[in-house]
Amino acid sequence: CSIPQAPGPLWCSDAPHPQLKIPGGRGTVRDHSLGVLLHKDEKLTVTQASSVSGSSTLLRFHYQLSERRSAAWDTALSGDSLFLEIPAGPLVEGSKELTVLLEFAEEKLKVNYVFLWFHKNREDRSIIKTFHYMGFEMVKPGNPMVPARPDLAFMVYSLENSSSSDEE
Repeated sequence: CSIPQAPGPLWCSDAPHPQLKIPGGRGTVRDHSLGVLLHKDEKLTVTQASSVSGSSTLLRFHYQLSERRSAAWDTALSGDSLFLEIPAGPLVEGSKELTVLLEFAEEKLKVNYVFLWFHKNREDRSIIKTFHYMGFEMVKPGNPMVPARPDLAFMVYSLENSSSSDEE
């Protein structure tokens, strides 16, 4: 019995797999697993894809906005940081789904930072102001916490000390 040299019906399914992007310029990876369910409630579903490298775990957040509308965010969890890509095109109206993602990142994943990133050449540069209003700050180029990618802009939301600063 010989093993086929190229993918085909005897080797794997021909069904397309979603692409997951990793901040850091290592390209895109096809997720060949179905994902592990980490959380599910009436609005939010969080699944974990297989690890791409020893240091990153891919998570997909799916938020049900209404019966017919939903938003999905692909993220990479690395150490105490969650990296979130802002896809090209217009943003989904409202920020409820992103707020739920931030709460989940803080309470369940116990991360200290949420980084979002987008291509600098995108037409809608007003997203910087939008995310600034939500508490995100621009990350200066050369910051060691983010990959050295001159084509990308990074913003960070710090969750450090947010739950331990209860003084009464």
